[in-house]
Amino acid sequence: MSTPENTEIRAIPPTVLVHQEGVIAAIALIGLALQGGISEGLAVEGGPLTAVSLGIVAGLVGFAVMWVLRVFRPMKELERWQQRMVAGWSATDAVVIALFSGLAEEALIRALLQPIVGLVPAALIFAALHIVPDRRLWLWPVLALVLGLGLGWVFELGGYPAAATAHIAINLLSLLRLRVAAAS
Repeated sequence: MSTPENTEIRAIPPTVLVHQEGVIAAIALIGLALQGGISEGLAVEGGPLTAVSLGIVAGLVGFAVMWVLRVFRPMKELERWQQRMVAGWSATDAVVIALFSGLAEEALIRALLQPIVGLVPAALIFAALHIVPDRRLWLWPVLALVLGLGLGWVFELGGYPAAATAHIAINLLSLLRLRVAAAS
């Protein structure tokens, strides 16, 4: 299914995304509670400082890879679409969405699902959550798959705090850059 080229993509109100991520977080927390414990699922591997540091480095690497890829036509199309999605967002909106999405999605995909299904299936589920009904934006789920594999590996090394920190860093840097580009 493809969206016609003349269809205008409207900005998504940040509150819609906060609600969406809240549902994802609730599902993750209920699943973790039923699985044996929330604190075990969200635990850190190694020390908290090491985990957060790993997450920051991984987030910077993930953002850098996407920044380098922006010269390719499919990435340019994806970025134009994403810029229209965030048009009018404040910096606070970008920070809140980055925090909520990183925390909620990592709780669901990495903390809850990855220990059950494994790294690759969890990354595939993460990619599936990023499919949009426009064939021109095929790159988004592909990037999500690659980043999902990376985030899964970070989860294996540093636990939930590392993966969530990496996800937040990628989203925060990306959303702030997209927001500035949309305003210019």
